[in-house]
Amino acid sequence: MDIAIVTGASKGLGFEVSKTLVHSNIEVIGLSRSTNDRVDYYEKMKNNIYTHLQIDLCNREEIETIFKGIIQKLIMKQPKKVYIINNAGMVEPIERLGFLDANLIEKAVHLNYLAPMIINNLLIKELRPYNIEIVIVNVTSGAAERSIHGWSVYNSTKAAINMHTNVAGLEQEKDDKSHKIIGFNPGIMDTDMQCVIRGAKEDAFSEINKFLDYKKNGELRSPEVVSKALINLLLNEELLNGNIYSIKDLI
Repeated sequence: MDIAIVTGASKGLGFEVSKTLVHSNIEVIGLSRSTNDRVDYYEKMKNNIYTHLQIDLCNREEIETIFKGIIQKLIMKQPKKVYIINNAGMVEPIERLGFLDANLIEKAVHLNYLAPMIINNLLIKELRPYNIEIVIVNVTSGAAERSIHGWSVYNSTKAAINMHTNVAGLEQEKDDKSHKIIGFNPGIMDTDMQCVIRGAKEDAFSEINKFLDYKKNGELRSPEVVSKALINLLLNEELLNGNIYSIKDLI
């Protein structure tokens, strides 16, 4: 049985991706800083195929410790394929340069950019001796390619994760490995992140009315629809290393 690791698995896209993978008969290891009733119930109902681990992805030492255990499990089970969905992320801080909180800058850079790089590096490094194909998905955003007032931290971290994806994909092709690494832009979804965006101050985020209208006009996709499109891509299409896929091209 193939195994998937999903970060930010307790809600939003991460939860729906985990659910879709389980229903596709893929074992899931869900990771998030906190849990909730939905995850607890799902874990009990699917205890042979779903497990949940609490982790602070802003802490490098904790990532390394948790993933040491995960990697040992992968080596023991020897799945044909391992998926890693780097979904966890934060849009905060939404604010102009000169008004930003340094602690939030550090946290966002760690969660959005450093954590996926550390995780990807660990998996490629530690599983190198084994005949296990690794498929890495870095969840990105259209904000990686468009300047948005008040989003300098989020924009730049997503742009950085895109370049990491491009370069790592190139490396896999040059190394003649079977591993794949892609980016996935899920577009605008009806999640907690959108609630955070709509709660921003107008002087900190000049496009807030546009995002208020997305919700008002019913333009936000459900995470369930987006997750099914992503899993269909992973299971049924030939992936191009280093490519950034957009939900707009998949549905």
